Amino acid sequence: MHLERGPWTLEWLGRFVETSHSRGITEIGFSEHPHRFRECRAMYPPRDAVSGWVDEQCTEGLDDYFRLIEAARHAGLAVKLGLEGDFLPGYERELERAVRGYPWDYVIGSVHWLPPSTAGGVWWGFDDLSRTDEWARHDVLEAYRQYFRLIAGAAETGFFDFIGHPDVIKVAGYRPAADLYDLYDRAAASFAHAGVCAEINTAGWRKPVGEAYPAPPFLAACRLAGVPTLINSDAHTPEDVGRDFERAETIARAAGYTEVATFAARRRTMVPLP
Repeated sequence: MHLERGPWTLEWLGRFVETSHSRGITEIGFSEHPHRFRECRAMYPPRDAVSGWVDEQCTEGLDDYFRLIEAARHAGLAVKLGLEGDFLPGYERELERAVRGYPWDYVIGSVHWLPPSTAGGVWWGFDDLSRTDEWARHDVLEAYRQYFRLIAGAAETGFFDFIGHPDVIKVAGYRPAADLYDLYDRAAASFAHAGVCAEINTAGWRKPVGEAYPAPPFLAACRLAGVPTLINSDAHTPEDVGRDFERAETIARAAGYTEVATFAARRRTMVPLP
């Protein structure tokens, strides 16, 4: 869950908690993006290479985030502290400082940016739905191949507990005509080798693609490779907390899963699916 669309207050956080309770969810965590935090600015390319977007978002301090979560816990709210880290090749050292230097309950590894094809170019934030016209300037299959190489690279860093929305490259609904099973199999093998989980993320049902992440064949490849899973709603507003969990449980069982992962202090525990 992400707090970025509301004020940095206990009241706003509490609305997420209230929705989770109303939907019978007993464990929740907040997973802010590093681009929110001034201390994490060095994890991203310079301003000209990301169109200034990161600098516009980078307005908070990590200490404020920690204090807010601590205040929630003191108020009796059972919440966990997470980070959804962006993997950008070339910025691994800065990423590692953020991952290793703070007391997270879990760290998500995600890819939201594809690197420029030429030196001095601009990184492509492909999941920005206000800029879907950018797809017309890219080969769709090559974008998928590049994305899948990056999520495998993210897993292999050892920085992350699970890979978030593992095929979010499809978010805008653009899909290659080619078969993707080889990409799925290679990514699943990388996840298994690295010991990370693959998240089932229900937000895809709320996006133009109209499908959870990962696609059922990709999830099946993860299960075959022995990759654990967990279910998250990726909620940016309180109303989305726990949305479509029943649908997610259905596709998890269809892929052969009978349990999901939970985390505390970077340690993974498996629990049975409901």
